[in-house]
Amino acid sequence: MPAFNHCITPTIPYLESLLKRSFDVLFALALLFLVMSWLVPVLWVLNLFIGGGSLFFSHQREGKGRKLFWCYKFRTFPKNAAHPNPGEPTITPITWLGTLLRNSGVDELPQVLNIIKGEMSVVGPRPHLPEYNAYYQRVVGQEEMDKRHNALPGLTGLAQIRGYRGDTPNNASIHNRINSDIEYINRQSFFLDLEIIIISLWMLIRAAFRRIFN
Repeated sequence: MPAFNHCITPTIPYLESLLKRSFDVLFALALLFLVMSWLVPVLWVLNLFIGGGSLFFSHQREGKGRKLFWCYKFRTFPKNAAHPNPGEPTITPITWLGTLLRNSGVDELPQVLNIIKGEMSVVGPRPHLPEYNAYYQRVVGQEEMDKRHNALPGLTGLAQIRGYRGDTPNNASIHNRINSDIEYINRQSFFLDLEIIIISLWMLIRAAFRRIFN
């Protein structure tokens, strides 16, 4: 297992890259043992009641250098459901458990395995499906999309804490997301990663309290 595959990008020094990779592995292992160890059995039991098929789901997404890799998620839709086409409204049916997982962002947690394998980082541009990247490229241009893939994709990123996550309803939101990703790559540092992680956790906690008390 390439636990210390440094995954150096041209924009950060070796030691900074080594620190980022070390933190990624420790953070992913902590989530794996402290959260996934009990969460997976609970979700597996709940999933049995809704007949949602396999608890886990994987599909190919583009990573660093636009290299394809299998990205892991918790399944949020009924088995045999198809993904919507880029630029179209999301019409894929979602189970009640899937809605809960998506709204909380928990559906992305299995990507800790991608982090351990060296295919992802804790912080970076979110990985997209190839057809979505092709659609975004027609909007922002190939040069900008190539810049965006100059770093490992992440569980969260600068675009996500700015609100550019999930569906992109118009070209302006696509530009804002891609520009935020490129800005992160140009500014990336260990302390920026910590800031993004803290804000992401705060947003997650705040959203959870709003759903509980509203």
